[in-house]
Amino acid sequence: MSLMNMVTKVAIGFAVAKGMQKVQQSGGIGKMMDSLKGAAGGAGASQAGSGGGLGGMLGNLTGGSGAAGGIGGIGGLLGGLASARGGSGGSLEDLLRQDNPVEEPAQEETAGLMIRAMVMAARCDGEIDDTERETLMATIGEEATDADMAFVRDAMAEPVDAAALAASTPEGLETQVYSMSVMAIEPDNRAEAKYLHELAAALGIGQATANEIHDSFGVQRLYN
Repeated sequence: MSLMNMVTKVAIGFAVAKGMQKVQQSGGIGKMMDSLKGAAGGAGASQAGSGGGLGGMLGNLTGGSGAAGGIGGIGGLLGGLASARGGSGGSLEDLLRQDNPVEEPAQEETAGLMIRAMVMAARCDGEIDDTERETLMATIGEEATDADMAFVRDAMAEPVDAAALAASTPEGLETQVYSMSVMAIEPDNRAEAKYLHELAAALGIGQATANEIHDSFGVQRLYN
């Protein structure tokens, strides 16, 4: 496996671990996982492509073909999960089209950043509990290499620091990082709201944009 392939698996792992009831109501996480895994199976030949930050990376991963450098790819992952949660995947896709890096970072670098964003968000209200950890590792599966698993374990041990994550985010990937962070948690307690507020501020994401991302996932807004 590679970190590019790991992004989808980690995202789905957190979706399962956080118990998304709306996903179950929309056909079940198993159906979504089967769909994503089936699409990812044919992605090997596409990994040399480029464009569109995470959208382009996930476009290659899932075999999606969309405008703006493969934004259809991230629409298949984030948009699909957003719609399953009662939000608007289309709104999120529109935001991501506006958020492309000035200089395209390496795909593995981008993938690693998105994994760190999800793991850090999931830990912002305390450590990932045993059930969440077991679910995540089971979803990642046996195909993961030792290096992939080591990367995830290192991310789980990294200090929760919104400013540090933002500082390591290349210009143009801010919305992707924030969206991945929101997707990985249910921002329904003070610690999670505080973390997301700090992350949005550090990334330079305005209150209106942050609220729009939250609306896309059907979760509570941060700002009135």
